Amino acid sequence: MAPLKNVIIIGASGNVGKPTVQALLKAGFNVTALTRKGSSATFPSEVKVQTVEDNYPSDQLVAVFKGQDAVINLLPPISVEQHNSIADAAAEAGVKRYIPSEFGSDTTSAKIIELVPMFGNKTAITDYLKTKESSGLSWTAVVNGAFFDWGLHTGFLGFDLKTHTATIFDDGEAILNGTNLSDVGQSVVAILSKPEETANKFVFIQNVKATQNQILGALEKSTDKKWTVNKRSATEARQTGGEKLGKGDMSGIGDLILGGVFSGEPAADYATTRGLTNDLLGLKEVPLQQLVDQVVKG
Repeated sequence: MAPLKNVIIIGASGNVGKPTVQALLKAGFNVTALTRKGSSATFPSEVKVQTVEDNYPSDQLVAVFKGQDAVINLLPPISVEQHNSIADAAAEAGVKRYIPSEFGSDTTSAKIIELVPMFGNKTAITDYLKTKESSGLSWTAVVNGAFFDWGLHTGFLGFDLKTHTATIFDDGEAILNGTNLSDVGQSVVAILSKPEETANKFVFIQNVKATQNQILGALEKSTDKKWTVNKRSATEARQTGGEKLGKGDMSGIGDLILGGVFSGEPAADYATTRGLTNDLLGLKEVPLQQLVDQVVKG
């Protein structure tokens, strides 16, 4: 397969998009950001910007995708139809590689889908991509677990850096797989740099594997403080999340995801059940304390 150098990103200004843009630029790729009309997002001067209508019309997508080697779609996987339409446009435009908005838990596991049903949209999207392979559009889906540094900075993983308070699910011994955002971006660079080895498959990456109790211990050491611990049931979190979503309250997404991640189900630990693609992609695991210190101390 010929080198993939021209890359267009949908959602380039988001949490995953920004480090991905930075990594691609540093590696010498030609990067285009696809935005919607009215977007106020800004990008580095090296990034070309293309704009389409808010509903991503197919004809406009085909036009901006022509000449691109790869499409990286980082839109939330809420509308399967929308994502499939974007894939159709990529195939029609002659794009060689499509990276879908997977980035997270192992959705190849039926148990994970059972725990977090909304992840079924991701499965539907990758299933559809498989039908496009015969048209010449290959794909790669990235499983990176939690965005580790982001999850600590924002408190999403249950650790409040400002109040030194931790929310521990059940006994705190559920395994968490995590990858820093910078290495998520670097994984995309590696995928596009090794198109044949990464075609039409899932890749599994991580910087760290740890329990909440281990993360808490590392945080207490890094902050030199004893943290307050609150307990929560993973089952209750999933139930609460499902109820919120049923009422249209999107804040339930976090409850649902955390309830699945910290369920303690063996399937949640993809490093054990699937194995890692770190070596192929040139990524390394990092000691937990080092990662925590980087977040706490900058």
